[in-house]
Amino acid sequence: MRVPSTEHHPQKGAANAGAGDQPPAPGGSTSRAFTVGLPTAARRRGRLVRNLLTALVFLGVITSSVWGEDDHFPFAPFRMYSTTTSPSGTVTMPHFEAVTVSGARLELETEDLGLRTAEVLGLMDRFRREPALLRRLAQTHGATGPARSRLAELSLVQGIHSLRDGRPDGYSEEIVSVWRER
Repeated sequence: MRVPSTEHHPQKGAANAGAGDQPPAPGGSTSRAFTVGLPTAARRRGRLVRNLLTALVFLGVITSSVWGEDDHFPFAPFRMYSTTTSPSGTVTMPHFEAVTVSGARLELETEDLGLRTAEVLGLMDRFRREPALLRRLAQTHGATGPARSRLAELSLVQGIHSLRDGRPDGYSEEIVSVWRER
């Protein structure tokens, strides 16, 4: 009877000790055999780099949660999701009021101009400082809206809903910005 040679059995030998229990890794090597060939210093250096990167990401998340703003994504505190309105506070909702070139008055929601409410709320101060920004919204509405709906005037209005004990108690409006065609 002939005994098989060890050179035909890659699972035998010091480098592959215990590798027979593991499924082959991609490329035909076993995971143990794959890491055995790496010098100890290289494995330590790789582990150090991964740990440092993890620590930096963690530090970024913690730091921006304390001092960051929503614009610092992905290291942001996401305050927009963590705030509540007082039961006796106010809720603001923007909308637009427009006058067409034919003189018709329109009340437009933010979506009618291709914006989300959160976008308008986030840009409220900029609209207040730069009313000319409304011109682009008016042009967009004129290009996509029905015939004769070209706008001669567009106003950004902030509706203010007052609450008392969690129930509506009043409504007022503030005109934030106005653009008029010349």
